Amino acid sequence: MRQPYKNRYIMKQAILYVRVSTDEQADKGFSLRDQEQKLKNYCKLNNYDIIGVYREDYSAKTFNRPEFKKLMQYAKKNATTIDEILFIKWDRFSRNTTESYNVIKTFNDLGIIVNAIEQPLDLSIPEQGIMLAVYLSIPEVENQRRSLNVISGMRRAFKEGRYVASPPKGYDMGRDNHKKPILKPNEDAKHIQKAFELIASKHYNQKEVLDILRKNGFKTSKSAFARIIRNSLYCGDIYIKAFKDEQEMIVEGIHEPIVSKALFQEVQSIIDGGKKQFKLKHKKINPIFPLKDFVLCPNCHNPLLASSSKGRSKYYDYYHCVKPCNTRYKAQDVELWFQDFLQGISLNKNAQTLLFKMIKDKFKLQSKTQALGPNHYKKLSDINERLEKLQDLFIDGKIDSNDYQKAKIRYETTFNELKDKEKQQTNQNEILNTYRNGLNKLESIDNLFINSDIDRKRKLIGSIFPKKFQFEKNEVRTADVNPILLKITSVNKGLQGNKKRDKSKKNDLSHLVLKAGIEPALRRTGF
Repeated sequence: MRQPYKNRYIMKQAILYVRVSTDEQADKGFSLRDQEQKLKNYCKLNNYDIIGVYREDYSAKTFNRPEFKKLMQYAKKNATTIDEILFIKWDRFSRNTTESYNVIKTFNDLGIIVNAIEQPLDLSIPEQGIMLAVYLSIPEVENQRRSLNVISGMRRAFKEGRYVASPPKGYDMGRDNHKKPILKPNEDAKHIQKAFELIASKHYNQKEVLDILRKNGFKTSKSAFARIIRNSLYCGDIYIKAFKDEQEMIVEGIHEPIVSKALFQEVQSIIDGGKKQFKLKHKKINPIFPLKDFVLCPNCHNPLLASSSKGRSKYYDYYHCVKPCNTRYKAQDVELWFQDFLQGISLNKNAQTLLFKMIKDKFKLQSKTQALGPNHYKKLSDINERLEKLQDLFIDGKIDSNDYQKAKIRYETTFNELKDKEKQQTNQNEILNTYRNGLNKLESIDNLFINSDIDRKRKLIGSIFPKKFQFEKNEVRTADVNPILLKITSVNKGLQGNKKRDKSKKNDLSHLVLKAGIEPALRRTGF
């Protein structure tokens, strides 16, 4: 591995990475030009030689980005000529916490340091690793909150009978008298109506009906056609999937149906012989084996099976593999290890207070940079005044109805966009509450697991282990545990008593990722 630069007088070789997604506004300081200029100024002041600039117009939800792939490929081929990769803030680098740690470690293994000039971190100091977790997790939580808000808004519209997702074949998305989205039948509607009528006649099967429609100009695939004749949207009903504590439901839509409910139900009856259209299938999981599908066989690396074996006087529970592996563990031993592991990642009071303070301070700093200034409220006031003047002009007959509606829509659209910015400010409080609740649950996560039902236990396991874990040579081995939980473990230990540690000469994130065979709260199985 290439040795890092020896002193500050040697020019350091840096690659600049700038990114802005298509849904981000340039006036927030995220524009490519603004980022690049700030990075160049920083390099000039700090004696960096810029050897490359990568400009990305892509979302940071994953690292599957065209320019970042080129950057990674270049770095692997030219690692000896690169000292650092610089960007403005950590959310410009990524909004995916788990993937970020893996990518950063890849660069570190190449001898390349990654850092944000406005949120610089010295990761040779273990305590600063938790700040990295904060910087990376806050944008990810913001994305999740935004996604939940979108889902909530869509479900609210669905419950009101307004279909706001992508229109199915036979419909286009139009606008009603209030300029709100509503489905409107298009040219394909007549073909879909014909399809239901032909099937209801009982003279044609689905394939024959599809062939007839295709000859008349209807274009669709066989699988898509099968979905069309099952979609209750065509008879005016909107099917809403179950979500969290809400059960699935069907509501009356406000759009124009293409077929009648009677015709739709008749076709369903012909297709499946009277079975309910929205029958749900549930995969049953035995509560005795909450870790089933999560524990891997150390020999074949397939998920272990789970079953009970009858002894002389009682049944014994095991996680086991099939021949020729013959791997077998007592279910009691496996679950005892998992409970010990949960105790290891439980967040003690001191660490909980420290971490939440860091998160809160970060939000305070962020809210200052994104605060709505006087200009924002002046715009709102101006728009209200213009709407009043517009209404007066219309009442006085100085403008016609068409011009009035066009101007009114334009002003109201701008007004709603400004109000949305205010809502985004209030969302920060919701995100902070989400963090607080999550940290509180981590204080006794082992008890939470023990007292949860089987579904909640399995969700908890999946959130801790993105992949699977296994036993090997009487020890639990895994290389993929949620990195934030690992960092919490190290902070817990650090707060119990700080010890002097040797500081590496280069930034290294290897201590944030588990090495194979080294696990917290290790329990031997006794086999």
